[in-house]
Amino acid sequence: MARVLFQVVHFPKPEHREDMLRAMSVIRETSAHIEGLDEIGAFEEADGSRIVAISVWASPEAMEAGAQELFASVADLPLDQWETRPYEAATLTQVA
Repeated sequence: MARVLFQVVHFPKPEHREDMLRAMSVIRETSAHIEGLDEIGAFEEADGSRIVAISVWASPEAMEAGAQELFASVADLPLDQWETRPYEAATLTQVA
C-alpha cells in the first residue's frame, strides 16, 4: 500500500506568524499517538511568507482514520483570519 503526503501551504499575515507556528506545534503534539502517521512537520520560507505543513501517512486509510482527530486540535482557531490569502492543500500518493 502506498504512503500518502498531505501538504498545506499557509500564507500567514506577519502579525499572525507566531500564532500559526503555535498552531503547528499543537498539531505536532496531538500527532504523537495517532496510528499510521509516519511523519509531521512545518517548514518556513526564509522571509516568513509561507509555512508549509506536511504529514506523511502509512496509507490512505491511515490518513482517513487519523486526520479528523489530528486537525480537530486546531479546529477552533481562526486560521483563515491569520492568512493573507486562502491556504493551498494537496494530497499526494507516493510513487517512488
